[in-house]
Amino acid sequence: MAAANNTNTAGTPPSPTNGTETVYSGPIQSAPKPKEEEATAGFDWTIFWLVVGIVVFVFLWRKGYIASFRKFIGETREQLHKCTWPTMDELKQHIVVVMISSVMLGAFTVFSDKIVRFIVWDLLMGS
Repeated sequence: MAAANNTNTAGTPPSPTNGTETVYSGPIQSAPKPKEEEATAGFDWTIFWLVVGIVVFVFLWRKGYIASFRKFIGETREQLHKCTWPTMDELKQHIVVVMISSVMLGAFTVFSDKIVRFIVWDLLMGS
């Protein structure tokens, strides 16, 4: 079979005919760029969300939520300044205690599981 040029005069591929595949080998054309007035004619979502944000802020301000949140932050900072924080040595000691406790609890769980398994499966079930 002879190879045929599969492009028409507009540069677009023709549709396949008779169950044969056609391969488009013409130039790739990009979409035309919009004119400047068409590009700016759309809805500006940035301004929309800015206005929505301002409206929500004003609503929260009028209801007193902004002032109460500010008071909450101030009181929280005040309470955190009253706290006593552990020194580095105390922190290391607490970490060691937690790690040892975790290992002991894990060992106890494994040991208890082995005992219960032995009692149930070996002694009671006899298998």
